[in-house]
Formats: sequence, structure tokens, C-alpha cells
Amino acid sequence: MFTEQDLNELVQFRADSPSVLSVYLNVDPTQHFSDQYKLILRSLLKDVADEAEPADIEAVERYFDFEYDWQGKGVALFSCQGKDFWRSYSLAVPVHNYAYVSHRPYIKPLTDVLDAYGRYGVILLDSAGARMFLFNLGELVETTGTLGEEVRRVKHGGASGVAGMRGGMTAKAARHGEEVVQRNLKEIVEATEHFCQTNGCQRLVLAGTESNISQFVDMLPKATQDKVIGTFTVDFGAPAGEVQSRSMELIEEVAQEREEGLVQDMIAGWRRGSGATVGLSDTLAVLQEHRPSILLVAAGFEASGYRCRNCRYLTLVERDECPLCGGKFERVEDLVDTMTYRALEQGVEVEIVRGSPELEDAGSIGALLRY
Repeated sequence: MFTEQDLNELVQFRADSPSVLSVYLNVDPTQHFSDQYKLILRSLLKDVADEAEPADIEAVERYFDFEYDWQGKGVALFSCQGKDFWRSYSLAVPVHNYAYVSHRPYIKPLTDVLDAYGRYGVILLDSAGARMFLFNLGELVETTGTLGEEVRRVKHGGASGVAGMRGGMTAKAARHGEEVVQRNLKEIVEATEHFCQTNGCQRLVLAGTESNISQFVDMLPKATQDKVIGTFTVDFGAPAGEVQSRSMELIEEVAQEREEGLVQDMIAGWRRGSGATVGLSDTLAVLQEHRPSILLVAAGFEASGYRCRNCRYLTLVERDECPLCGGKFERVEDLVDTMTYRALEQGVEVEIVRGSPELEDAGSIGALLRY
């Protein structure tokens, strides 16, 4: 299971010599068989054979031949045998096939995956209790629940009903049923607070009937209400797989809406000349000044550049010497990945934006600024 802690470890690892081999392989069993994926892997490794250390290529091949269980839909591998560094992550979501050699792990595809499928909770509500699910990168991490007092069904005058629904009930029975529902929802609120605090859950999806969801939201503290990113209706006894697929669809829709909103805010700020910038050159400049609050990058965007070997100053154009320290420059094949590293090191939020013609027209990269 890949976590934010794993990402932080990859961000911190650096090996000027020997290099790090990063491999991403889509292993979705619905698309190809394992032997076909091995052929794709060999092709990826052949493309980087002149740059990668032979020991790293051998380690990757050995892993897929003897260790990998071919579960999940994606794999991310990072090998630097010369520094005794090896990390492998099986993912429940697909990734694009890619092999890359550099002095540090190539993390941009992983930040993309985390951005789209990162940790979130689902609270499946019923008048008598709740089922709680924690998902991360398409996998069910934890499930728990809480059960309150049963909301009794009663018969009156030949009709039946449920507490809270006055048809066929005495007023007294209806009031009692409503009180039970309120007590149960209050207990669910407390359990949800504990669930979020224990699991560090910052995004919530609510599921169940529209009535239960509406009552529950009204009872949540404001801070927890702010974590709710969407809702959907589903039967309380729905299997975990259905809850997962329905919630992931909603997560992707919400993420796309948020990305579109951030792009709109960025472009509006850039046009009025405050609070934002767009384009590779200007975004690189503000990043080196530690000014961004959010870095927006079009999915798949790549560009090359140069980095000072001494102070790590970045530039799009090669220079004889670094203007800051006088050091020599080296070529960086994927400058955008390097900028992603810098942003994460600075605590800047990174958003990988998919399918935004407006961002692409603005240069495929930009930032919302702190100042």
C-alpha cells in the first residue's frame, strides 16, 4: 500500500551516482496476460539500457520473474542497487508504462495517482447505524461500523410504517421513532469524528438514503461538514465492492470539478496580474522564490531544462555558469518532474490536471500564489 509517507521518502532519496531506475507498469488483468506485460517490461528496460545500471535492470526483471504476485492494476518500482535502495508498490489503480533513469526516483506519475485516488472515507448511513470504509489508491484499507437502537416497525390500524414516517402510526410512536433516529445519528456523528481523527481522513463521501444523509449532514460539526465532498444513494447492505466503485466514480467527478475551478482561478488571477502565474518560465521563477501555494500541471506535460550542480538553481536555457553561485549546469530531461519535487519539498500542493484545454493553452503549467 503506497502512502504519503512513502512519497515523502521517495522525495528525500537522492543518488548522484549510481543512478535510480524508476519503472511503472500497467498490469490490469482485464487488458493483457502476465506474459504480455513481461514483453512490455522488456521493451521499457531496453529503451533505458544505456543509462540504467545493469544491477538495477536485473533486479527489476528478477522481481517480475520470481516475486511479483500479479495482483492489482499497476506497479511502481524504484531501484538503486548501488545504494542498497529498492522500493516496490503494487497499486489497485492503473498507471502508464514508463521507465526513467535519474539521480532520484521519478515520482510524477505517483503524485498523479495520489491526486486522483488518495485517501478518503465513505460513511454508509442507516437510521440505526453506519458502515464506515477507508479507501486509499483504490484499495479498501479499513472497515468498521456502529449500531444504535433499532428503529422499530409498528402496525396501527392495519397499516405499517417506520418511526419517522407518520403514516400508519400513532403520534406518540412516531415521536419515539424520530427520537431514536436522532440518538442513533448523534452516535454516528461521534463515531465519524473518531474515524476521521484516527485515520487522518480529510475527504468524506456520504451514502445511504437522501433523508438519512440530509439529517446527518445537519448534525455534523462545521469542520467535518467541510470534509464532505459528495453523496450518493445506495442500499445499506450494498457489498463493499459496489461502495468502492460508486465512491471512486464520485471522487473522480469531484476531483475534475475542483481541478477545473483551480484552473479558472489561476487564469483569472493571471489576467488581472495578481495571485497567479502561468507558463513554464514564469512558474519556474515563482517556484524558486517559494511563492506558490498550489502548482497546477497538465497530466503528461514534460519539458527539459538545466540545473546547477552546486546550488540546484533551475533554468530553461543553458548558461556558462550559475548566476547565484557560479557553478556549472547539467541537463535535466524532465524539468517538470524536478519542479514537482521542489514544490513537494516546499510543502506546496501539487494538482495534476487531466483534460483541461484552458491549462494547455496557458502553457500546461501554472501556480496559485501565496503572495
